Amino acid sequence: MTNPVGKPGCPVCGGEGVVLVEEEEKFGAQSVRHPPAFRRCKCVLHLDILSNVEKGMPGLSKAARVKESTLPAFSNENLWVTAPKPWFTAHLRHVAIRQPPTWYFKVVSDVDLITAWLASAALKGQEILDPDAANVSLAHLTLVDLVTPPTLLIVRLGVKVARNVAAPEVLLEALQHRAHLNLPTWLWDQPTYPLEEGHICYSAQVGDYLSDWNHKSVGSSSPRAVPKGTGDYVDMSLPGGLPRTTLSTGGGGEAQSLKKKRGKK
Repeated sequence: MTNPVGKPGCPVCGGEGVVLVEEEEKFGAQSVRHPPAFRRCKCVLHLDILSNVEKGMPGLSKAARVKESTLPAFSNENLWVTAPKPWFTAHLRHVAIRQPPTWYFKVVSDVDLITAWLASAALKGQEILDPDAANVSLAHLTLVDLVTPPTLLIVRLGVKVARNVAAPEVLLEALQHRAHLNLPTWLWDQPTYPLEEGHICYSAQVGDYLSDWNHKSVGSSSPRAVPKGTGDYVDMSLPGGLPRTTLSTGGGGEAQSLKKKRGKK
């Protein structure tokens, strides 16, 4: 007896993961018989989607649930989100579980970007002074290897602590390369460490590049904060018993397009 690949106790497939397709189908007044065939049970599809969610970001499938989100509308567009981790992961989960299990999204950090960039430098024999790269990982031999494959790339900022003078240039190169390939990218920073002057990955060039991106700011107390709106209701009912919370966003929860004019006095 083979081990079931579906959900144990599933009322449809009994845990087998597949269900028998009807051998006879009607097309108008005619009936057509075909050899026995099986199709994937819905419970397997559910498990496959959750597995894909975990591949995109470990732990994401266990994030809080939200009843609705504005983020799905930007799944094929560039988006800059300034939000705390609980809010962002809850809304990202809302997006990811509504995609097919073949949807390729990936959350990488600013550390991952620098590490991939340093890997190519190490192969060229260049001296590496970044404390984060004492043991350079060769998981991705170049920055392009890291940022190109995903259908949607999400770059999480604020993970890297050690300074690297090339960090803004590496970030900009990753964003511009994705744009060159016409692939969407999401940029995620935190209200407590926003992407502005003083941030490890910020430069005037980065700021100018992002000036026409859709920008959604949530729970920010920085000068970039948008006026409080009706907010998105976040159901934080987790096994740990976190309370339900309403997190306010700007403009009633809609993404805000920020167009900054720089260099003008």
